[in-house]
Amino acid sequence: MTVISLTSIPPRFSGLGPVLESLLAQGAERVVLALPRAYARFPGPVSPPPVPGGVEILWCDDQGPATKLLAAQAACPGADIVYCDDDCVYGPGWLAALGAGAAPGVAAAGAVFDVARLKRRGGLVAQGFAGVLIPAGLRFAPPPAACRAADDLWLSAQMALAGLKIRPCPEARAKVTPFAAPAPLQDENRADHYARAAEHIQMETGLWPEMPG
Repeated sequence: MTVISLTSIPPRFSGLGPVLESLLAQGAERVVLALPRAYARFPGPVSPPPVPGGVEILWCDDQGPATKLLAAQAACPGADIVYCDDDCVYGPGWLAALGAGAAPGVAAAGAVFDVARLKRRGGLVAQGFAGVLIPAGLRFAPPPAACRAADDLWLSAQMALAGLKIRPCPEARAKVTPFAAPAPLQDENRADHYARAAEHIQMETGLWPEMPG
């Protein structure tokens, strides 16, 4: 079974319709929208957005952006999980393109970058916006505070620790259309988030040591 999972934040709820419709059209057995019962960054009660028929709301704890995968792993342990973002539309064939890259011990990712971009060594980072397919039976750890806003780094580190090889699937990326100006997820500089997260991951796990010089 394949489950497509994503999360969102209240400022983006009004724009979820086209995203969810595009995911329903992919043909997965389930599409889940993982929503925290309470948000760390948005105080007050959470009123769920209207969702198309066929989309399940999965109430869960707030793990930041990584909620898009962690909640589904906990709720659907026997399923392959495809996680993605709430600010893109996914065209016909996107899920099939990710599935073509699937294999035991492999995480198929629509878009990746090398950690060399962060002046570190050791592998690829899967970018959630273009979709990532994670095999069934895995349960990743929640991000610590230092990595909460850098979910791509944290989840990719969890893949490495689980022995998954990240396989690029550019055919899937070609079917993804990001929104022009989504509501921002964070107020600070993304490069600073990534630098702090990479340092924390290296110190705690030994992954991605700094390049010499």
